[in-house]
Amino acid sequence: DFFAVDLNRLEFAGMHDPVSAIVFGQPVRVDYTVVGGKFIVKEGQLATADEGKIIERHNQAAKKLLTS
Repeated sequence: DFFAVDLNRLEFAGMHDPVSAIVFGQPVRVDYTVVGGKFIVKEGQLATADEGKIIERHNQAAKKLLTS
């Protein structure tokens, strides 16, 4: 199992310790995550589910909670 993050982004500019920047810094978008030999995140996109559908269902549920 492993993950990979592209460190050539603005949020990492000027960093001295990549591990500390990822562990102790702000949330970071992961470029690749592999678990059990299978991609979970590939090129920054969730590979195991339809992220758009998840967002849509979440928004519908949130709206329903707010209007009840």
